[in-house]
Amino acid sequence: MSLGVEVPDPPDLTNRSLPIGLEDSDAVGSESDLHREDLEGLLRDDAWEEAFEEWAEHTDLTEEDYLAVRSAGLLDALDFYWDPVAEELCFEVPNVPGDLAESTENEGRLRGELEALSETVLDVLEDGYVDWGGASSDDTWSDELFDDDVPLED
Repeated sequence: MSLGVEVPDPPDLTNRSLPIGLEDSDAVGSESDLHREDLEGLLRDDAWEEAFEEWAEHTDLTEEDYLAVRSAGLLDALDFYWDPVAEELCFEVPNVPGDLAESTENEGRLRGELEALSETVLDVLEDGYVDWGGASSDDTWSDELFDDDVPLED
């Protein structure tokens, strides 16, 4: 099934609280350690559009379900960040509100689709928007990749 909708704006990753898994971590010295601002820039530089279109080609959401998810603000609530503890890109998906879960009769399906979209975003970021500098796919995405001197792929 393919979802034929307009690509929404990427989520605003600024002014967010620490991700749940990092709330008690000493490894996060400041918000900048999460590189949300850098990631938001990459999303605005077409990574979000590319990922969304790829996801929309394969999603099982109906247009009605998608519009309900979007109007509930769930796309805007998706969070992407660099985890300095695990040294990897991560995401958090918001909880599906009870009224939306009841009206669609399947909270797990909606959450699963939001997770699939988020995984697609991470794949697109890792595959096309970060200059791995010849590193193997087993290497982690280090903070060095966010330095101003390291070019991003066009």
